[in-house]
Amino acid sequence: MRLSSTLRTAAAAAGALVLTLAGAVFDAAPASAASTGFPYEVTRNATTYLDVPGTAITFDSTAGERSFLWSRYFATEPVDALAAGDNIGNTFAIRCENADGTPLPTGTEAGSYWAANLVPPGETSLTASLRWVFIAPADGRYTCTLSVVSYSTIIANGRTVTMRVPAGAELARKVYPATSRWTLLAGTGTTVARATTASTLGSTYTPSASDTDFVLYQDAALSTCVAGSSICSGGTTAYKGSTVETWVEAQPRNADGALCGPALRGPVSRWNISDAKHHQTTANTFHLTRAQLGGCAQVRTTLKVRNVDGNPVRIHDGYASGTVAATHGAGISYTV
Repeated sequence: MRLSSTLRTAAAAAGALVLTLAGAVFDAAPASAASTGFPYEVTRNATTYLDVPGTAITFDSTAGERSFLWSRYFATEPVDALAAGDNIGNTFAIRCENADGTPLPTGTEAGSYWAANLVPPGETSLTASLRWVFIAPADGRYTCTLSVVSYSTIIANGRTVTMRVPAGAELARKVYPATSRWTLLAGTGTTVARATTASTLGSTYTPSASDTDFVLYQDAALSTCVAGSSICSGGTTAYKGSTVETWVEAQPRNADGALCGPALRGPVSRWNISDAKHHQTTANTFHLTRAQLGGCAQVRTTLKVRNVDGNPVRIHDGYASGTVAATHGAGISYTV
């Protein structure tokens, strides 16, 4: 069964930033056939990732080579309709390992995740916007795949819920020479109070001088701090969630790090993270041309997270199990 036209349209819209990166079309064909429909059971707690059949790609890579990986049409939906209150947590991931099935060396970043709750009946499906840069730890052969896990406290007293990844999920890969990756490391996350703005995920990127365009992306894993949360403090019952705005800022600099021209601001996105939604990965993309830098050699890029209203918002740092990155970014140069 292929994706229905309605779901495919929704998946395409939700993944537009991933596929086009604000205008730069990444047209690499997936290295494997698109997946067939994949049903799976919701667990009470987030336990083991399930690899989506048909999405694995295997490739040879030299030490330090950077592969841009991104998902297409990667969605999940309940097999049977869910009622109000039947909220389902979902974590989608790109995960990589050695081609023989052994894990990457200890401490090596092995993937990234995208997470959000499905909140029925208003939501009937979720589509992930996954993108990440794999850096080969050594000359070798590697396999990367799309994975998913769904979980909910409604799984109790014998109740079961079946979800499915509709047919058509794909993982694509392409190599761009001037690619950098950065991750918000453990201990550097923060909680953003109401009516304040945080600057985080800072990194300096040097685009290729021979390319006409480059793109910066900064993807943040956010959670609203509900009253009594074990994740973050400050939440009260006076609010039922958080309204957040996010964007990428790029400050041009000279090669020596000195400021070079005014800061540039990317598109602003607004996210409503209700108590029921709980967490949301926010995808932020800023497309720039080499001409916009003038004579500046590089940019210092940061992610801006503004808590417009509601409870505090936690910006997650570090890694989930398996060294899978939460909040992360990259810079990629290319020629149109």
